[in-house]
Amino acid sequence: FQLCRLARAAWTFPAVSDRLASVRSVILRQDDVDEPGFAHVFPLMLGQYLHKVEYLSFGNCILQPLHRNLFFGMLRKLRDVKHLEISLSSPVNFADFQRIVNAFPRLEELDIADSLSGKPSQLTPPRLFDLPCLPKLTTVRINELLSDFFHDLVVWLSSSGVCNTIRRLEISPYSEYYLEAGIVDVLLARTASTLEHLRMPIPEPSTYSVLY
Repeated sequence: FQLCRLARAAWTFPAVSDRLASVRSVILRQDDVDEPGFAHVFPLMLGQYLHKVEYLSFGNCILQPLHRNLFFGMLRKLRDVKHLEISLSSPVNFADFQRIVNAFPRLEELDIADSLSGKPSQLTPPRLFDLPCLPKLTTVRINELLSDFFHDLVVWLSSSGVCNTIRRLEISPYSEYYLEAGIVDVLLARTASTLEHLRMPIPEPSTYSVLY
């Protein structure tokens, strides 16, 4: 409702659209996961005005199917986004997640969190989109992702060449799967040449060790 009012005002009053053009940070958040999400209409309503946004956060509001042409086409209008934060309140098609990340060629920091609290994943097998448009990605923060999503994310990042620019990596394990399956080892090996900061709390007791 608020998005509709703001979009209508921007369409009607040039002063509103001019003010939106100067916005640097946009935080979209939904506390009630039982309500319909609204992220799918955000870029269609306001994407054309938010030319200078550098920080974009989707907080538990991606609950509707994302239109490949309309949603992702308009999302690319926000080309200055450098910090992207995504919190997932329901299983998301991994290909849609990849398209969201790929929409921002200047992205430097990527924060991903999952609030499913152990609900089973409904992810489809990932399509490995290359990331040639993200030469500046330096920071990746991963917080409590489901095992399947974490696995697909690591496969995608490690196979795309983006790991060669990552300097800061923060991982909060959701389960022992992160360690037992060896997928963390893959990510650490691929980022070893550039990594300067690593934060990875390991559950106790654990025999896991990181060697460089």
